[in-house]
Amino acid sequence: MSSCEQSRVFDKNIPLEKEGWFYGEAKLYEVEILDTAIAYNMYVNIRHTDEYPYNNIWLKLNTTLPDGTTQENKINVELSMLTGEWTGNCIDGICYTTVLVQHNFALQQKGKYVFSLEQDMRMNPIPYVLDVGIKVEKFI
Repeated sequence: MSSCEQSRVFDKNIPLEKEGWFYGEAKLYEVEILDTAIAYNMYVNIRHTDEYPYNNIWLKLNTTLPDGTTQENKINVELSMLTGEWTGNCIDGICYTTVLVQHNFALQQKGKYVFSLEQDMRMNPIPYVLDVGIKVEKFI
């Protein structure tokens, strides 16, 4: 087993509708955390076509802790550089970007965390985003 597989706690992508990603259309990710003595890294995964009209995507990352407490964060995910070159890996017009959004952070309660992602762009719906996901790894 590789070190990436050993450190991975959760990794899931959810496909979006062809019509686009609408406001309020939250994608939910349930993650069971058993070890509160270690630190974690969290990533957001975005898969989009090369027709996506912006260089970034604004997201709301909502977290519900095991005790029911909620937290909301706004995240700006850069998808292209100023030169117009996509930041992710692109093959045949499909780009996949993974961005570190929380580094070396603690999950202090054992149990089920629910993370949700919502788009927070001015356009509704936003087109050409194929799927979104969350990855949680042990900080090593």
